[in-house]
Amino acid sequence: AAGLDAPLIRRSATSPEEQPTVDVLKKRDAAADWWQRKWKLVMYMLLMLLSSVGNTVYFKKMTTAMPNYGWYLTQLSTIMYVPFFAACAGTGIVEVDKQLLKKFAWMGFFDGLSGTFMVLGGVHTSGTMQVLLSQAVIPITMVLSSLLLRKRYHMLQQLGAATIVMGIVIAKVHSSGGAGGDSDEDNIPIFNALFCVALLPSALSSVYKEIAFRGFDGDLDANVLQFWVAVVQVAVNFSAMPIYSLQMLGPQRVPMSDMGSITVGGSRCLFMAQDQVVNDCGLPDQKPCDHCGSAYLPVFLYLFFNLALNISAILVIKNGSATLTFLVSTLRMPLAALAFSSTLIMGSDSVSITFGDFLSLAIILAGLCTYRFGAKMLKRQLRSEAESAADGDLNMIPSPSPRNSWASPSASPTGSPSEARQG
Repeated sequence: AAGLDAPLIRRSATSPEEQPTVDVLKKRDAAADWWQRKWKLVMYMLLMLLSSVGNTVYFKKMTTAMPNYGWYLTQLSTIMYVPFFAACAGTGIVEVDKQLLKKFAWMGFFDGLSGTFMVLGGVHTSGTMQVLLSQAVIPITMVLSSLLLRKRYHMLQQLGAATIVMGIVIAKVHSSGGAGGDSDEDNIPIFNALFCVALLPSALSSVYKEIAFRGFDGDLDANVLQFWVAVVQVAVNFSAMPIYSLQMLGPQRVPMSDMGSITVGGSRCLFMAQDQVVNDCGLPDQKPCDHCGSAYLPVFLYLFFNLALNISAILVIKNGSATLTFLVSTLRMPLAALAFSSTLIMGSDSVSITFGDFLSLAIILAGLCTYRFGAKMLKRQLRSEAESAADGDLNMIPSPSPRNSWASPSASPTGSPSEARQG
């Protein structure tokens, strides 16, 4: 009997030759489990990457195709969202909580300001410079998250943000020196500054979106959020009309009395391909001449990519965090820069990438990678602090009614688990 049992015992044990196979199966099971839990978030991030590159490229093509109708384009790209998201949200738009409605109003206010300054600045900010300047939203978001969400950042994250700023400064100095591939008309300092101003309300909007999702107990409908944000944004765009009449805009200035004619002219240019600005244009200190024959294509493609970007960004923040959008930004930047240098995509508006551009891109990418590594280090640090706090609680006598002294996860000075996930 013993002789018969022995082989059975040996076969039930895992042999050294079989151990690697078992390890591989465990890794496959772990990968399959991770994919099952995260596949939607991965898809949303891929959609956001593709739509953000398309949004960046066709935003520039749109403002180049219709440079004399900035206010019209701002309103057009906002009003279209109201009926679209109203149909998607259904009755949810009237059942929204009042506290959430206030947060939506702030988001719309910030998005409206951001869109206004970005369209104005984008007319005379080259595509490559737009890609570089837009990375400043990362250090801005860091500061705002620290103030509004009480988030902590690792030293390497702060170093990464400083590196990004340095890369942007180098890019601007290189462009101002005339060594870059952009002409002086492509990058006018006042318009570059307006493009940068747009980043502050954009960062504020992202932070407020994260606050809304954190503070809401339940499944927040992204369509309801987008509807109310768009409604407020339309109102902000109308309120921002005096900005377009500022003297510092030079030839791009639009007097308040001409806003009605700008709307009519923009509609004719876009939908009827009729040039409106054909006289006293095209020379220095004059407005650009209209080229409305093919303006509809970049405008409608921008609206498509912009819609896809807004939806995917909300889904990424809802299922992950606002910080995950930085990973998309890391990949978007070189892809968009290559797109702007491609004659196949940009045609005659393509801009050759010089050594200075490559240097600035490399520095900013290094800053982004440093930021991401610092985020991982912070995640480990927060986990270690949480484990230490848990071990300390085991040695304490529990009170009859234990209570958390912090009102919400975002108010905790040590960071919540959701904050730790943001690394």
